[in-house]
Amino acid sequence: MKELLSYVLSGKIRRGILKALLEIEKTPTILAKEIQTHQSTTSRALADLEKKGLVKCLTPKAKLSRLYSITEAGKKVIRKVNQIIKH
Repeated sequence: MKELLSYVLSGKIRRGILKALLEIEKTPTILAKEIQTHQSTTSRALADLEKKGLVKCLTPKAKLSRLYSITEAGKKVIRKVNQIIKH
């Protein structure tokens, strides 16, 4: 858990993605607009977060507009990150 916390804390984009996905499932394009970064950067971060088990692609066979959600592990990590940042 500590490694995942450090991983998310060290990345503003990763934090933004996880926070945004707490609300509802989203595509990389929507996430990129919300966190104000390029879609390619967002897609790369999503792939990394998925490898770590923090997000899940709900439509892996789709070539366009893949839909992502946060996993239970991702929820735990971002909640802990939010607590750390508030202090």
